[in-house]
Formats: sequence, structure tokens, C-alpha cells
Amino acid sequence: MAIALLPRLKPIGVDTALGRFHETGVNTRSTLNILSDYSDVLSFAPSGGYKTGKAAVDIGHGLKQVAQSAGFPRIGSQSAKAKFDQEAAIYLAQAPELFSGEALRNDVWAFIATVIIPDLVMWRFPGENRSRFAGGNRNTFQRLWMRGKGLDRGCDHADRWGLVKALPEDAMVQIFERPSIASSQRLATAVAECWVSASIAAEKGTMEDIMRRAMKILRIRSEIIDFAYLDTEQLEKAITTIFKDAMSVRSAS
Repeated sequence: MAIALLPRLKPIGVDTALGRFHETGVNTRSTLNILSDYSDVLSFAPSGGYKTGKAAVDIGHGLKQVAQSAGFPRIGSQSAKAKFDQEAAIYLAQAPELFSGEALRNDVWAFIATVIIPDLVMWRFPGENRSRFAGGNRNTFQRLWMRGKGLDRGCDHADRWGLVKALPEDAMVQIFERPSIASSQRLATAVAECWVSASIAAEKGTMEDIMRRAMKILRIRSEIIDFAYLDTEQLEKAITTIFKDAMSVRSAS
């Protein structure tokens, strides 16, 4: 099957668009004009598939449909935006246009956020924040794709997207803004599964503190244990122990 090569926006293109937004407001027409004026800020992979802007447009259309169910374009509550994050993560994880290595490109996500749906970026994160437009683990949509792919339990699981829906924002950030965890689906899933188990046993309102303690312990132990080489049972046991230790520190304090 031929691979769809999505448009890529260079960092200078993001900066130029953000500068233009001050004059025109945040809208797709403004960024399309920038691409017309400065064609060198846009690129595609030189080979390996067929170049298409339509695939990026289709992804943007799908994300807007998800956002509309959460109240977009009206000013949304935090709970509405959290709902969007969950449903968008699930949508992006299953989007066929993102099954290739194109989804691993920061500049592809920069194009989607800055050119295709900048208004949706501003709805989700009001106020100009470059990191939400530029590619990387804080990009408005790239971060959600990472969550959906990283916490997918598999199509045969009875509650395939349970982890995506269960973890709050702070727990997601603790996992997916740490490359040492986010780069391994097995490790990310193990941490998320143990978070769910710990949240059942923990006192209400303590999980944010417990999660942060657990991540500190994990970072320390990763200096002597390569979690990537543990089998599934060993990994589950190791992460469970880390959460128990984090909870015991909380209890002792």
C-alpha cells in the first residue's frame, strides 16, 4: 500500500504564522497565505510515497468533529476539554493516515496544528503558546496521538481505551513528557496500569503526589535496571513495587 506523505512545516514557518496571527487573528486562511508567500517553509519527504495535503485536511476535519461534540467553538470547561483530549487521542490512534512513520515527524504535527486547525489549538489552549503549535510532545495534537498509541490495550481487549479514559492530565504528562517512558509502549502501559490499580487503593486526592513520587523512584531505579529488557511479568512486578513504595512514602509522611 502506498504511503501518504503529509506536508511538513519548518520551525520558521510556525514562527511566521504566529507573527501573522497578531495581525489577522488565528485562522487557516492566514497560514495558507503564508505558505503562498513563503513556499520554502513547507516540505514533504522526498520519496517513499505520494505527497498529499488532503490527508492532513482529513485529520483536521476529524479532530474538529471530535471537538464539536465537546462544545467547540464555544468556550469550553476543563471537563469538556478533558473529554476532547480523550476522544481525540482515540481518534488519532486509529487514523489510517497516521499508521506510517509520518506520525513520528514533529514538522507534520506542526503543519496540522498551525496550518490546518490553528483555531482548534487556540480553543484547547487559549493564549499564544508556541509549543502547542510547534512539533514535539507538547504539540496540541501530537501529545494526544502519543497517548492513544502508547496506551492502546489492543483491539482484542474488552476495554481497549480504558487507560486513555482513566488517567487524568497530570498522570499523562508524567508519562508522555518523559522520553525514557514514552518511547516504550510496554513501559508506558505498565505505568498507566499500575496508576489505575494504585488509584483504587489510595486516598482521594493523593494520586497526583503518589504519581510524582513514583516517577522519581522509577528514574532512580532505571539507572541500575533496564526496564526494556524485563519480560511482561517482571515489568509489571517492578512497576507495582515502585507504586507501593511511593504510596508507603506518602503514608509515612
